[in-house]
Amino acid sequence: MTPSGPSISGPSTAGPPPGHRPDLDEAVDTWSSMNDASLLRSVAAVILGFVVLTLGSVLTGRLLLSLFGVEPGTEPGVAFIFTSLGVRLAVTILAGFLAAWAAPRAPRLHAGVLAAVLVFFSLASLAGLSASGDPYGPAWYPIAMLVIGPVGVLIGGSLCAELASSRHREPSITSSNP
Repeated sequence: MTPSGPSISGPSTAGPPPGHRPDLDEAVDTWSSMNDASLLRSVAAVILGFVVLTLGSVLTGRLLLSLFGVEPGTEPGVAFIFTSLGVRLAVTILAGFLAAWAAPRAPRLHAGVLAAVLVFFSLASLAGLSASGDPYGPAWYPIAMLVIGPVGVLIGGSLCAELASSRHREPSITSSNP
């Protein structure tokens, strides 16, 4: 005989199971479904982003130094500092966009990996600046660069992912005829 009464198991709820994390689950699914060719393409996508980031930063940095007439050992002006931060943001957005664009799948994940690599190198650079005792610009400048870099890369990766997903959406059909 079965009792007739409320269920002991509780109400059933629709939705994801407890502990479900869509971003992490997508990353695990992506990693497990990759073959050797797509793994190489993933590594190449992150390397592409890093090369663009490095070359873009060095080239634009030298260009800005020359345009603003900043000589070694001199204190850079406020205009140089803020222009440098803006250019850094643009270069990192481009690098994140290209890393996501070259990725075989999961563009945001690839931009996230590039952002993590950038954090590592930025922290190493910040530690080197601290150890040298010769800060470049205001004390907050290296920290701002540390924050702007990964944020820009993630913005670029998200822009690429959104652009790709908007291309795959079906266009809405509207008719102006009565």
